[in-house]
Amino acid sequence: MGEWFVKDGAYNANASIRDYLKSLIKSVAVSFILTFVILVIAALLLCFTDFPEKYTLPSAIAATVLGVLAGSYGAARKNQDRRILSALILGLFYSILAYLIGCLIQGKLMISSNTGLFTAIVMATAAIGGILAGRPVKPKSKYKGGSNIFSDRFKKSATGGYKFGKSS
Repeated sequence: MGEWFVKDGAYNANASIRDYLKSLIKSVAVSFILTFVILVIAALLLCFTDFPEKYTLPSAIAATVLGVLAGSYGAARKNQDRRILSALILGLFYSILAYLIGCLIQGKLMISSNTGLFTAIVMATAAIGGILAGRPVKPKSKYKGGSNIFSDRFKKSATGGYKFGKSS
């Protein structure tokens, strides 16, 4: 595990692992905060509008997916060498913490098919976030592609106006 964290020829496994875990915990926190914000917005929509209550479960799943996707993308971007593994570790931490929070709120430990489904959704979303983090980012430059057939025909004339046709 220590060979993941060799930087600049120096080997300091404890500090590197500590930094890695710190960034991973920050990503988990971002995931939970984003999930919570989306759940609050969905709850307000359900409470104060005519939005049907049958969308409670889909909104909870969407909040979880968006939160985990954002967190796993961030965790994978911070550790490009092991981006899928970082994203999956984030998904595992998220699942365990969400399960523990749910058990505390309900006051009992219980594992059901919904627990397995939730974990599967979180892990699949985390893997997708890790995969998306590996895609190269397009540079933010001016658009230079496309056809210049029309632009060749529509040129500024010598008198300062525009003319349509072949330029001289």
